[in-house]
Amino acid sequence: MAIANCRRCGKLFNRVGRDICPECIKDEDEKLATIRAYLRQHPLANIYEVANGTDVSYDEIVQFIRDGRLLLRNNPNMVYPCERCGTPTQSGRLCANCAKEMARQVQNDSRQEAGRNQGPSHDAQREKGFYSRSSSQPRSRM
Repeated sequence: MAIANCRRCGKLFNRVGRDICPECIKDEDEKLATIRAYLRQHPLANIYEVANGTDVSYDEIVQFIRDGRLLLRNNPNMVYPCERCGTPTQSGRLCANCAKEMARQVQNDSRQEAGRNQGPSHDAQREKGFYSRSSSQPRSRM
């Protein structure tokens, strides 16, 4: 068993899976239930209206969405800014355009890294090695 401090309240607890204590998990679950109930009654509400109607902070609501704990299938007005460009998005940390661009960038970087790691061929390395002889004449021993 790992003992850890709760990320939210700082209390010591036996860490099983998440980095928050059972009391904070219960509190988060209650907040999520409140948000979901509010969204069922007000499907066109935006995040600010949900925050005001449920007494759950804007930041907590956004964190629930980013963590994938609050899905917004039928709530078109529940948008928040992309962390990279500020474009409104409904899921994750990045908008669709930034996610595609970053995936492309990672792919290009990994290709460049793979090209650098291959280096010269094995035969070329043998010819230039420390023990290789540049001429066909044997060296004389001293």
